[in-house]
Amino acid sequence: MITEFLLNLVRFVIVGIITIFPTIPRIDLSFLDGVFMALSMVDLFINIGVVGVCLSVILVFMNIQLIWGIIMWVVRKIPGVN
Repeated sequence: MITEFLLNLVRFVIVGIITIFPTIPRIDLSFLDGVFMALSMVDLFINIGVVGVCLSVILVFMNIQLIWGIIMWVVRKIPGVN
């Protein structure tokens, strides 16, 4: 009973904060129909999932030095690790 009251109070506060924000305007995205139609035509010949994986692999290989630098920076922050 007490937990339910506290959760309802938290929900009331969160909903109150959210209602303060203005509404998001509606955007007409009908101009993208041609792009989606072209992608669906390409999907007949080439699997879009495979293309996505290939692009991801290419991006990783192009940025491997940056990724390695971030990993080594994190490892160096661990005390006692050389």
